[in-house]
Amino acid sequence: MNLDYLKVFTAIAKQGSILAASKAMGIPKSTVARQLRQLEKQLSRQLVLRNTRHLRLTDEGQRLYQKVKGLIGDLEEVEHDMKGRLGKLSGKITVAIPSEFGVKWLNESIATFAANHPDIAIDCITSMAPLDPVRRDVDVSICYHRGKLSDSGMVVRPLVSMRSAVVAAPSIIANYGRPASVHELSQLPCISTLTALQANPWHFIDAEGRTIALDVPTRYRVDSSLMLIAGARAGIGFAIIPYEFCTESIESGDLIELALDLNPAPLEIVAIHPDRKSISQRTRAFLDVVEQQLSTLGKRSLR
Repeated sequence: MNLDYLKVFTAIAKQGSILAASKAMGIPKSTVARQLRQLEKQLSRQLVLRNTRHLRLTDEGQRLYQKVKGLIGDLEEVEHDMKGRLGKLSGKITVAIPSEFGVKWLNESIATFAANHPDIAIDCITSMAPLDPVRRDVDVSICYHRGKLSDSGMVVRPLVSMRSAVVAAPSIIANYGRPASVHELSQLPCISTLTALQANPWHFIDAEGRTIALDVPTRYRVDSSLMLIAGARAGIGFAIIPYEFCTESIESGDLIELALDLNPAPLEIVAIHPDRKSISQRTRAFLDVVEQQLSTLGKRSLR
């Protein structure tokens, strides 16, 4: 059985059409169609039903695809790995990045990485909600985390730790007073996230370094750092925000940083990838660039 023919067949099954497969593989449509016919001739089976508009696999084609798709993927990964050892990275990376954070802090470095590695294809999903790398077939998910990480069976690579601050607008302090204790916040209006950071509760660090979770009342939940800061400035509630994100508002007096009996847990930015397979060289190289970029942000947040 010709391996090249199997690669073509797998691409057709995955892409859903001969034209899409030819574009994905970078070879002429006529070559894709011809190699599919050759494979069907070798196996004496029709693998694909096709007309001018639609294409679908036959039962035999579906069975073949299920048997060979993992094998083809593994062989392609071996090829990419060998090229990487020769200093030439190739293949595809699917990465998920928090939307506002990615656009502000990582857009230039990711674009430069793509320009420096023309044989790597990058799909970048921007979403505040953390994505499951296994279910969404994501190679690596860069996400926010505060407090203790849940044991998900994933491989977690810390990228940067950012000091957090509990802040409030002068108007809300005038209405509710300036709390000195973390537990006072459980009786005060607060702003929280919707899906990011597991929504609620807030997290603090005690004198022994233990993480303390605190449920806070909230009527305003947003998955946007910009909306979080705007809500705090408008006096909707107290908020816990990375200091680097709200420095200007604190310096201008629009927000006031509170001195509490416990420090808010830092915002951790981590990379998560499945442990079902070792991370590829191209993904590791991508994360090295991201970590280097974020290290500058981390140093600034600790000032």
